[in-house]
Amino acid sequence: MKFDNSDTAVKIQMQKRLVAVFVAVLVALIYFIPSFYNLFHSTLGISKVLLTLIFLAFFILFYLYHLVSSSSFFYYNDDDRKIIIRFYQLNMLDSSKNSFEIPKREFAGFTIKRKFKVRENLIVFRNYQGKVVSYPPVSISSLPSALRQKLIASLDKHSPKK
Repeated sequence: MKFDNSDTAVKIQMQKRLVAVFVAVLVALIYFIPSFYNLFHSTLGISKVLLTLIFLAFFILFYLYHLVSSSSFFYYNDDDRKIIIRFYQLNMLDSSKNSFEIPKREFAGFTIKRKFKVRENLIVFRNYQGKVVSYPPVSISSLPSALRQKLIASLDKHSPKK
């Protein structure tokens, strides 16, 4: 089985860009078109600076949500004799691309841990030189539910029977 969440990753990246452009346009309209600002001022009685801070806070909270949830591109393939997991974060701070390739005969299982109520991390284990070692956590928060279920079913199939 082979799948990825490239559609979701593109959607998240586009949302980030659209929110940034939307906030920038609103702030520009506030400062350069007096009638636009007067609409807000007459309705809410808010100053330009406070209105700008509110829009910027909205953008920062939106971006922080994706940082905390660790939105990422995720690729999974178990068609050959290996389980291949590739991923990278969808943020400006960490753009490194990572790949785990685990021979199926050495796959020792997996666990999924929730963190901050918005992040789900997949941790895979491997038998290596007589010990069970774990790979660093991989965020699967941005995987759609159907793909998450496929991933769990596939990893369960390859996990050693207890």
